[in-house]
Amino acid sequence: PFADSILYGLISLRARTPAPIFEPAQLPSIRRVLLLLTTGLGDAVLSSPVFPALRRALPKAQIHLFCRAAWAPLFKADRTLDVVVSYHGKYRRFFPTVAALRSFDPDLAVVLHGNDPDVIPLAYLAGSRYIVRVPTRGTRYEFLLANRERPQDASIVAGLHYVENRLRVLDTLGIPATTHTPRIVVAPEATVDMAGRLSSRLQGAPYWVLHARAADLYKGWPDDKLRTLLIQARQRCPRYAVVLTGGSAEAESLQGLAAGIKGVYCVAGEFDIEGTAAVLADAACVVAPDTGILHLAAALDRPVVGLYAPTFSSLVGPRAGQSMPIVIQKPRTCDPCVEKSCPFTPRNCMDQIGTEEVLAALRAQLGEA
Repeated sequence: PFADSILYGLISLRARTPAPIFEPAQLPSIRRVLLLLTTGLGDAVLSSPVFPALRRALPKAQIHLFCRAAWAPLFKADRTLDVVVSYHGKYRRFFPTVAALRSFDPDLAVVLHGNDPDVIPLAYLAGSRYIVRVPTRGTRYEFLLANRERPQDASIVAGLHYVENRLRVLDTLGIPATTHTPRIVVAPEATVDMAGRLSSRLQGAPYWVLHARAADLYKGWPDDKLRTLLIQARQRCPRYAVVLTGGSAEAESLQGLAAGIKGVYCVAGEFDIEGTAAVLADAACVVAPDTGILHLAAALDRPVVGLYAPTFSSLVGPRAGQSMPIVIQKPRTCDPCVEKSCPFTPRNCMDQIGTEEVLAALRAQLGEA
């Protein structure tokens, strides 16, 4: 908060005149576009349909993506982008980051989310003539936004899927959407590296992925049901191995989850996000709660089974190109939902999801129903 206040004071002193207003008629003059996407993995993946629309509208422009360093490898093979610049976290490497962005000197900065209070100032300090964000409200830096006078940009639209809310920024720019489906491209070398590292364990067997953990505990499925699913899936779909993905902090608990079950392999902490994407891209199916990994798997066009209760798939459900996601949605059991402060975790509303229905969905995605 102290750093936020200092930055706000400095920006307020520097920006003494209101930022210019962007009009779609100015789009042909844009030569350099900076996309800012510094949120979580799921948000990053679900915002990706904006990229091809911008590239189609501005085929000769340089388009740079500024995103979290952890997710940057996911976008290096995306041909709609020219350069991916890493964001190292709030105020980390702040001055080198400003210098890197200023060297690009963007004409237009498009902020693809509504949080991270240092991001709009970074776009301003980068020299952006126009800064656009939807929603315009909810930031103390509204005076820097070039679409602040558009009432339709003031807030997100309740009841609209996350992708559609992100695509609304294209309306501001006067650009039609080209797709409503997220898409991630895995670099070939990542696939080769992943296959080499898994081959000794899998011995050529096809596999499906269970991503058991969510960043928010209230979205997770109880461990006893996860283990039952693993046991029953190995009994009823024996030709498929199972790969457990997750972060290094989750490795020990996931190894315990798989203990004693033949054909279940834990790779938690072994791959970065690009390697994990390669694991997902080769999977016959991915089962996960509402997580970034679920959205990443769908964006790789893999069959997925999504487990939902405290969140709503109508608002943040997975979207895929050709494969059809299966979502198991249960109602919230508390009103209002206190989300991250849920006192009932792990026996919260996710406990309504039964092992048999998840197994049935998995078998349907594997073609073994």
